Amino acid sequence: MLIRGIRVNNAAVPYTGTIKEIKDGEFVVQISSRMGILKLPSRSLICERKPKEGDRVKFLMSFVELQDNSCEEEENQ
Repeated sequence: MLIRGIRVNNAAVPYTGTIKEIKDGEFVVQISSRMGILKLPSRSLICERKPKEGDRVKFLMSFVELQDNSCEEEENQ
């Protein structure tokens, strides 16, 4: 895919992080490599036991784009 003339690979990339906070109905993940934080609903965490602060998590993520992105072009190759 090309966005503003830059070839972008839209494949999901694996990331890791650490649970920093658990609140009622949500948890906060500090993403590794100084990539920031994510606040996610508790129901999105797949696990067999109750999570606790300090637990490591892994997830797949692609880039984020506007839904009405008019810069995207189809690649003719």
